[in-house]
Amino acid sequence: MPAVKRILCCVGLRGDCERVLARSVWLAGATGAELHVLHTVKSLSDDVMNTLKVNIRHKPTLEGLMQQRLDQAKESLEKMLEGFWSTHDDGDPRPVIAGLNVVEGYPASEIIRYATRHDCDMIIMATNKRGFVASYAGKVTKGVIKRASIPVVVVPTP
Repeated sequence: MPAVKRILCCVGLRGDCERVLARSVWLAGATGAELHVLHTVKSLSDDVMNTLKVNIRHKPTLEGLMQQRLDQAKESLEKMLEGFWSTHDDGDPRPVIAGLNVVEGYPASEIIRYATRHDCDMIIMATNKRGFVASYAGKVTKGVIKRASIPVVVVPTP
């Protein structure tokens, strides 16, 4: 069995991220792996982009607004991680957080691209379904499972 050296933890910025992060931290601690935490921001639709381009003709302003979306997501991700550590600091050594990143694009593709680029050995993510259908994976999770060449651990959401 190959060693697990790098784990990619994929989180949304909703309630499901705490369970996924907790499982990822536990697995990283158990294996000694470094942890990469990733959030993907879905690209804006072509219609929205065209509307923005028509109404905001100053390219630097438009680029600044697009960057602001990513910056706000990164800030939310950092706050979520701070909040997680404040409630889950049990004295055990924390795993090495090798990356805390936000990328934009189709989430399943971006997750696979990140995992490949950073030579991750495992991906951990939520089912993204709630209630009775929680045993089924959501669209992004299915897309990652379909494309992945490494193990994908799917954490059910409450």
